[in-house]
Amino acid sequence: MQQQALFFIILSALFHLGWNFCVKKSPQKQLFIWSIFGATLLLFLPLVVYHWSLWKHMPFSAVIFCLVASFMYSFYQLCLGKAYQNGELSLVYPLTGLSPLFVPIWANWFLGETLTFSGFVGVFLITFGATLLQWQPSNLPFSKERSHKTSVLWALAASVFASVGSVFDKAGVDQLSGTFIYFYITLMVFFMFCFLTVFFRKEISLDEVWMEVKEFYLLIFWGGLFLAGSVLFFRYGMKFCSISYAVALRKASMVLGVWIGAVLYKESYVVLRTLASIIIVLGIFLLK
Repeated sequence: MQQQALFFIILSALFHLGWNFCVKKSPQKQLFIWSIFGATLLLFLPLVVYHWSLWKHMPFSAVIFCLVASFMYSFYQLCLGKAYQNGELSLVYPLTGLSPLFVPIWANWFLGETLTFSGFVGVFLITFGATLLQWQPSNLPFSKERSHKTSVLWALAASVFASVGSVFDKAGVDQLSGTFIYFYITLMVFFMFCFLTVFFRKEISLDEVWMEVKEFYLLIFWGGLFLAGSVLFFRYGMKFCSISYAVALRKASMVLGVWIGAVLYKESYVVLRTLASIIIVLGIFLLK
């Protein structure tokens, strides 16, 4: 794996963790996610306007792949917001990062690729780690158990949608070079912003948007900045390596996510969840 890919993907993982942290701090998760996509779009617009004359050379097939990937990623964002609504960061964040488990499956079904022995071991470790991650003592109140189970299901659904989106995303990025990466990312953020607007149209009013921006404008700005860095650096990294490895490396930030949730939010079962996250990360790297 080239050093450029290593640098960009690790940087992307840190930015990805950053905007997830911002989402967790917001009271209305889905409205906040919609808001930071708007902020990210505004951050990319100056670059797009500056290179406006190059738009006509954008490959049409890349636009189609971008559209499909954005649709899948939008469902990922919806599920992510639902998972964070009642779930703890140290529980939800690692489970939303299980897309490397599903990417090789889609590659096998649609591309005819097969898993090696280490790949099968990786699948087992990821599955075991995910099971261990959501285990809790039986003396918890039933209402809290049900809340955690619901968050787990939403988090797993987010991983599935993210894995499908990443396959189309890689197909689109492979057709681009240089400045077109900015166009591609701007299109993706624009498509997702539009999809999320359609999904949230019945839940979001102008008054709520104004109140959200007025009260959390700094958090929205930082969330948009982290999201912009996350999508930009990850797609630069994808140019230098395979999608399976890129996705796997990015998810190595899961253990850090566990400790941030533990320290800042004083969440429960830190040791158990740290162990489970480490097992998942080992499994992810074996999938390579």
